Amino acid sequence: MEEHGTEYVGTLFVLPASRAFEFNTTLHGLPVTLTGTVAQHLAAQFAGNDAAGEHIDVRQLAVQPRRVEILTRDVHERHRAPRKVHFLMRVLDSGVQPAQQDASVTA
Repeated sequence: MEEHGTEYVGTLFVLPASRAFEFNTTLHGLPVTLTGTVAQHLAAQFAGNDAAGEHIDVRQLAVQPRRVEILTRDVHERHRAPRKVHFLMRVLDSGVQPAQQDASVTA
């Protein structure tokens, strides 16, 4: 079993009751959807557990692109096809800042 963590930017959807997530991003110019499980410590933050850290409102996650860390495990089992399992480990920031536009008016 191999595992590696990677940071991605994209749209994040979370179902906190089932600890599932769906993440839409672009890799090498192609749209990709990663699905998997939310890490236990992050699920506690979504639930508002004070001991877990700052509360994260799951309803606001999909409003704008987010920078997240996803752990990917490559699972190799005998007599089964190899598969990838994804875990949402962290929401790194509140979002990606949009490019600033020139707001000056010329007359």
